[in-house]
Amino acid sequence: MGKIDEVISRMTGHRAYLDTNIFVYFLDRNPDFFDVVRPLIEAIDSGKIIGVTGDGALAETLVKPYRTGNLELVAAIRRFFGTEGFLSMQSHDGETFDLAAQLRGKRGMKFIDALHYATAIRSGCSFFITNDLNIHSDDILEIISVKALKE
Repeated sequence: MGKIDEVISRMTGHRAYLDTNIFVYFLDRNPDFFDVVRPLIEAIDSGKIIGVTGDGALAETLVKPYRTGNLELVAAIRRFFGTEGFLSMQSHDGETFDLAAQLRGKRGMKFIDALHYATAIRSGCSFFITNDLNIHSDDILEIISVKALKE
């Protein structure tokens, strides 16, 4: 069993937060990471893993298509994120922003990373899937590094 299969097995039945880079790698078919994130997305789509993300991830994913004026891609990305039964999309409320500020203050995280992390905590996730090396596991969330799964 490979690293990806082992991780999917550990995450089965649990809530896992997906950071923006996971969606970008998948939607852009990134040559370095697509083969790693595809099985994760498929496990979420099949219901093995309960996929969670926040409105901030959608907004970050839309930046490049808006920058290039590709409104068809904007619509396709919105449909992808809005697929019924696929992802639990979380809004960032005041308490989440406050927790993000605390995380930024205590851990020195970039604000958007702290917002994602806070959203994962507030939505009951056990795992946080990312390729950001500045986000680290603690007693609440286990960080799953896409780069480490590729090695």
